[in-house]
Amino acid sequence: MIKCHVVAGNIGFVGRSMEKTDNIFYEGLTEGNTEKLLSVPKSDLHNHSSKGCRRVWLEEKLGRKLEAPPERFGGLDGMHEWFTENIKPYCRGSEALILRWEGSFIEAKRNNIKRLSMNFGAADIELVGGMDVFTKLIEGFHKKHCPDTFFEPEITYPSLCDLELEVGRIEKYISTGFFKTIDVCGGEDIRPFEDFKPLYRKAEEYHLIKRMHVGESGSAEDVRKAVEVLGLDEVHHGIGAATSAEIMNFLADNDIQLNVCPSSNVMLGYAPSYKEHPIKALYENGVKVTINTDDLLLFDSSIENEYLLLYRAGVLSAEQLNDIRKLGLANC
Repeated sequence: MIKCHVVAGNIGFVGRSMEKTDNIFYEGLTEGNTEKLLSVPKSDLHNHSSKGCRRVWLEEKLGRKLEAPPERFGGLDGMHEWFTENIKPYCRGSEALILRWEGSFIEAKRNNIKRLSMNFGAADIELVGGMDVFTKLIEGFHKKHCPDTFFEPEITYPSLCDLELEVGRIEKYISTGFFKTIDVCGGEDIRPFEDFKPLYRKAEEYHLIKRMHVGESGSAEDVRKAVEVLGLDEVHHGIGAATSAEIMNFLADNDIQLNVCPSSNVMLGYAPSYKEHPIKALYENGVKVTINTDDLLLFDSSIENEYLLLYRAGVLSAEQLNDIRKLGLANC
């Protein structure tokens, strides 16, 4: 039985205004009109900050052409290898990192992103001079480029991080109140979920939204176990859950949201194509899903294009995609 989402919540539009916005979104999809899609409020809740800018924008700032990404990367290792060979040589050091951070906020303005969750690593915070310097930089970019955007900074940890070190210093980052969410990324099946409990318990003390990269390459059972062991509120990716009706029901019943990145999944080989993307099964089984960019610089597909790609592939209807769009804006 297909379950449907009903999105009720204040996203800044009422009455005719909301209806007009919906119609512009529908027209953007059916006409393939990028300008209309850009004009409609959207969210991006799975955004790696240092790779959240557009390649064409970065080329202009660097004064040089950059290699376009391939159609397929061949998994995370292939993606990291491509980035190391084709982007990183021209983006080393703190100045280049800061430039790409600013580019991510510029893209949020261009794409009318009204709810933005962007992740930052502890190593990057230290690279630019520590928490005080970092906070002033990021708050400055937010205020300059998209002050009306509801911004949820996310502190993120690689799966292979030095856990003893990070548990010892996480409080100095999250006690400031700047971060709103926590994430672990960088590959699955590297450590047992239990190993990350100390980080997530600290996050709970400061009322952070608890997220984790899981179910991208991993199984449906991995998704459930991560939610249960770490008390996750949301899952980044989570598409592996679509292979199990039982676990989709578990996610729906427990109100666990999946922040899905279609182009990332297809280009990394975790979804066979846009047409066969698991987001359809997830949505139709009542799982809350949002549509996001992941790494815009690498996957070369901004938010409005993600919606258009799914629509053109016939994965979801314009009405279903609009439902997802509004879900991403809930509570902002």
